Amino acid sequence: MKKPLFAVLILLYMTTVQAADPLDAFPAEVEGKQRHVIQLPKVKDESRFMIELVPGRREMADCNLRSFTAPLRREVLAGWGYPYYVLSDLKPASGARKICAPSTTSRRFIRVRGDGLILPYSSRLPLVVYLPEGVLLKYRVWRADKNLSDARTQ
Repeated sequence: MKKPLFAVLILLYMTTVQAADPLDAFPAEVEGKQRHVIQLPKVKDESRFMIELVPGRREMADCNLRSFTAPLRREVLAGWGYPYYVLSDLKPASGARKICAPSTTSRRFIRVRGDGLILPYSSRLPLVVYLPEGVLLKYRVWRADKNLSDARTQ
């Protein structure tokens, strides 16, 4: 009589563990940065896809090209092995300053540029990114063509 009850308890426990959302393992904040989540849909061949993260902030800007720089750091959730990413604080990128007409000032999305912003596509787990307060996260999906081209020997 004890064996069937034990088997039922194990089955019930396994169902509960499988139903848990992987996002529950991630803290709401890391280093005072807010959590942003991207859940990618399943595709047939994920090796043909990449994700470009486009963090940035909405600010008043004139006609000069502007951007921020901030390194993106990959971390692993202890005990789970799930990857997540942390963006450092934004720094304005240096650039040339040209004279702009007063009417060119508008509120724009100013993006962060830097290394590590293109990641492999994975629908298995949510893509979790921690950003400083006030920073928005946009993303773009890149898809490789099925056809391969031949290189020429010269």
